[in-house]
Amino acid sequence: MPYVLGVHLGSTVTTAATARRDGSQWAAATPVPLAGTGPVVPTVLCRVQDGSFVAGEAAARQEINHHEWVARGFTTRLGDDLPLVVGSEFVPPQRLVAAMIEWVADTVTHHQGHPPEHIAVAHSSTWGPHRIRLVQQALAQLGLSEVTMVPEPMAVAVDYAAKQKLEEHHPLVVANVGGSSTDITVLRRRAPSFEFVGSPLHSDHPSGQDLDDELVGLLREGFGEQLDSLDPGDPAQRAALTALRNECVRAKEALSRQPGISMWLDLPAGRTEFALSRTRFEQLARPHLERVPELISQAAQSVSLRTEDVETVILAGGTARVPLLQNLVGERLQQPPLVDAAPELAAARGAAVAASKVLTTDTDQGSVAETSVLMAVEGVDDAVPYDDEPEPVERPPIEVEPMPIEPPDENKAKRMKYIKLSVAAALVLIGVLITFFAEDTSFKGVLTLFQTVLHFGADRPS
Repeated sequence: MPYVLGVHLGSTVTTAATARRDGSQWAAATPVPLAGTGPVVPTVLCRVQDGSFVAGEAAARQEINHHEWVARGFTTRLGDDLPLVVGSEFVPPQRLVAAMIEWVADTVTHHQGHPPEHIAVAHSSTWGPHRIRLVQQALAQLGLSEVTMVPEPMAVAVDYAAKQKLEEHHPLVVANVGGSSTDITVLRRRAPSFEFVGSPLHSDHPSGQDLDDELVGLLREGFGEQLDSLDPGDPAQRAALTALRNECVRAKEALSRQPGISMWLDLPAGRTEFALSRTRFEQLARPHLERVPELISQAAQSVSLRTEDVETVILAGGTARVPLLQNLVGERLQQPPLVDAAPELAAARGAAVAASKVLTTDTDQGSVAETSVLMAVEGVDDAVPYDDEPEPVERPPIEVEPMPIEPPDENKAKRMKYIKLSVAAALVLIGVLITFFAEDTSFKGVLTLFQTVLHFGADRPS
């Protein structure tokens, strides 16, 4: 069955979703598994001997023994002039971004049995035209020349609009609390898509990694001596440190659904259990998450919207699962925010919906050439047919009078010719006098002779 693919390329995790054609309609977008654990994989690449890349969990496992061949965080380096060092080679960030997208496409193609009709990629709202162009060029080198690029907040809004009807010009705020940063974007419904209202508000904090760091710090308070004794240079002990951080990530996610959890730590003294309650976790997370409603208010005020005028706030990203965050935003806005059952998958589903809209129901090739989502700009009239030839308009005849040009002055040209000849003759005469009458041919002697000639000419009676 024909399908399209939506990919959300996050800074820390990558997700994917597909939408299938059902006759003349497209079915709802659904997440697609990229690994044995589900549709979410780490945004990690590992370069292998033949020059290709493995990605996701397989790449993360290689980081323990071959960390120099593993690349992380390359999505935030996009646009930098300096490449990343992967093994013994320098690789530009856009090449790594394209490799991650290619790996997702190949993985889904393997599961589905045939490639998608079209691919859409949800990317960071901080990417401008230059970064998008770099990624498109890198994808074209891999044979993926027709890929629609969708800003992450727009993909989240498209996913929401696919489930809930929105009135024209309806404003909404997308707050994406991702693994490495928070982005707040104000959008307005403009069918069939959305338009940006102002610029997205980007902040490095809070993030999911901030909450992970808090849990790691909590464990160091209780097991600091044993953790400090671990040597990161030893593969086995480095694996124990990696497992500890992964356990913190698992605990953070689990505490969003249950009141407490037991964490298991592989320490030098042996395997140790550590009990953690949601109350303790929220005490650690509150200083970070309290910034989110403040950032939402700043983003609304920057586009001349009052907080009470914002009727719809969508929380996206894995951290949106945390109940404390939902409560803090609801208290500030006086209404509960909208949180999907799987907020980390909203952007991938929205990208799949965007990919399905690129293809028309009448022909599979009708709109495939469109490789980017056009974003409406306020103040521009959509009724203007930019791509149509304008109708010719008859213009009144214009009479042009010739510019008056004066004839050249022939006498002036003759005078200039005589002056040039006179100067040349004088120079020749001076040279002859110096040659035959100067006893001293040094510069001082020649200067004395020249002064004598001038003095002689001045003493002659007129």
